Amino acid sequence: MEEIDLKELERANPIIQVAIEWGIKVRGSMGRCFKADRHPDGNEESTLFFNVAKNSFFCKSCADVRGSVIDLICQHQGWERKKAVDWLAHRVEFDQLTQKLYHGKGKKK
Repeated sequence: MEEIDLKELERANPIIQVAIEWGIKVRGSMGRCFKADRHPDGNEESTLFFNVAKNSFFCKSCADVRGSVIDLICQHQGWERKKAVDWLAHRVEFDQLTQKLYHGKGKKK
C-alpha cells in the first residue's frame, strides 16, 4: 500500500461511526467505556466522550483511554498501530468502491 496520510485517513473515518462498528454503545456523543470493568463504579453508562470536531475520544474514568480514531481501534481491539491504520485504510477503500458501484444507480431518469 502507498504512503498513508494519517490526518486524511482520520478525517475519512468518523470516530462515532467506527465506534459503533466495533460494538461500542453510543448515544449522542457519549458511550459506555470498553474498559468499564476497571471503573470504580462499573455500572456507569456514559463515561466515554466523543469530540466529533476533533475526531477524538476520552473516558472520564480511565486516564489511558483517550486519543484519535486510530487510538480507539488500538485500545479497543488490542492491536498494534499499523494494523489499525491498515484496517481504517481498507474501510475507506471499501466505502469508495461501494459508492462508485452503487451511487446513483436505480434512480429514475
